[in-house]
Amino acid sequence: MNLILIVSNLMFMEKNKIKLFLTLILVYLFFVQWYGWNEQSHFSLTRAIVEEKRFEIDSYANQTGDRSFYKNHYYTDKNPGLSFLASPIYLAWSFIYNFFPQDFKQNYSGDNRFVTELQDTVAIFTYIDPGFFTFSAMIFLTFFLSSIFTALTAVLIYKISKHYTTEKYSLLVALAYGIGTIAFINALHFMSHSLATFLSFFPFFILFTQKDAGWKKFGLAGILAGFAMVVDQLNLLIALPLLFYAFYVNKKKSILFLSGLIIGVMPLLIYNFLNFDHPLTLALVHIDRNIFKTASPETFSFSGENVEEKFFKASFDLTGILKVFHFKPNSNPYIMLRLLFYPYRGLFVYSPILFLSFIGMVFMLKKHRAELILILFILFSFLYFISMRSSWWGGYCFGPRYLLPVVPFLTFPIAFIFKKHRSKLFLILILSLVFLSIFINSLGLQPAEEDIYDWRTMGVKNEDMINSFHVILNPLEYHYFPNFLKYGPRSWVFESLINDFISIDIRVNPISKGSNFPFSKFFVPFLCLVPIFFIVLLVWSREALDATKKIFKVIRR
Repeated sequence: MNLILIVSNLMFMEKNKIKLFLTLILVYLFFVQWYGWNEQSHFSLTRAIVEEKRFEIDSYANQTGDRSFYKNHYYTDKNPGLSFLASPIYLAWSFIYNFFPQDFKQNYSGDNRFVTELQDTVAIFTYIDPGFFTFSAMIFLTFFLSSIFTALTAVLIYKISKHYTTEKYSLLVALAYGIGTIAFINALHFMSHSLATFLSFFPFFILFTQKDAGWKKFGLAGILAGFAMVVDQLNLLIALPLLFYAFYVNKKKSILFLSGLIIGVMPLLIYNFLNFDHPLTLALVHIDRNIFKTASPETFSFSGENVEEKFFKASFDLTGILKVFHFKPNSNPYIMLRLLFYPYRGLFVYSPILFLSFIGMVFMLKKHRAELILILFILFSFLYFISMRSSWWGGYCFGPRYLLPVVPFLTFPIAFIFKKHRSKLFLILILSLVFLSIFINSLGLQPAEEDIYDWRTMGVKNEDMINSFHVILNPLEYHYFPNFLKYGPRSWVFESLINDFISIDIRVNPISKGSNFPFSKFFVPFLCLVPIFFIVLLVWSREALDATKKIFKVIRR
């Protein structure tokens, strides 16, 4: 109940906050996308829960390569939290769809045609037209669990920023996060990162802005931080530092935060126990090795020994547990640098506005040293553990998606800059970085790439060069920007609608009806900017009118 009230308070707020929220969710809905395996894996568990009342995804396993296999059953290899929350939405849409006219359901039921993608000896099927219901469910789930929660995270950043700067600068910082960082692209996909980011940042928001809050809010903050781990286990790297921060804020109430943390993570422990016979055994341990043949290191072969026994033994040994989860036992400083400053998935390359975070942190030193330490610790922890991961770049995606939970923690310090510097030159520099960041992230509306990965060897191409200071690849230069010039920003919703596709296909793979131009009857590059311009103008009509009047006054002078 408390969570519902707080979210309601965030949504039903004064005018500018409502406009910020509306702007972001409308832009996200317009550009919503679906990459493939990752989303399909979450979607498979959602459908299995609602349609079959079970956690096994056997009926849908042939539609994704991101899957686990245990005791003759298939499971998603993802954490189940996103699918848990998606299930009531999918169930509600199934109930509503029952009332649609029978003729409509028959006409747009799709068909059984599919294309086959071979991963070694494993066939993955992609249905060309799964039907209106499935397509619309994909859009709803992405919108409600990625788009809306990204917009709410931006609202939280706005509310924090208001404590340290003016209304307009708070809006600027929040918008920079919402459309000028990798949060933008992740808001368009049914993956765990956006939801997990909100669930991790919200507890910090409560602890930071309401240090005199009651016991219930401390407990709620703990529950949210705990459930963030149910959505994505990597958020443990935020939950634990937040526990120490809660102790710093209020020693007595931190006990309630810890209790909430345990309650919040319980669904994951129960799910693991029911499916994999051990509460600490994640689905990723049982990843389907018919597809990912090199997923388990030779030094940690599962042959001849029970998986749970091996995992249990490894759980007392940090090196062992890292190997189980396909982490290398040592961090890689070269990869840490690449995750920050290099053009292949470097955070500050894809979100240059975040360079200002370090300036903001300087201004935090006097009064907010504990928060500064928390931010830097979270950033370093993510870099440290992701650099151990064999797929540190994040797979088929735009930017370093694993680092998304860190981004709001890096964004709100920017607000501190405006307390000291408001000169015209300084503002021009900031606005230039904002527009550059927005432009770079708009490039991500093209189909993504994973050119660093070699599927034949299931390893990184030029691995020797990774451990150096060389620039390996720059996908912004050779992939995203040329496609952007050729096709403009890609809105699969818009492209489907202008080509008379009632079943809006948001998938970016070549067989989707809206993404491959031979399937299209009509296409004009950059045409989608026209409706999105009017959508934003409609939300900010009064501000646009005031700005126009000021411009005319200047011209008359």
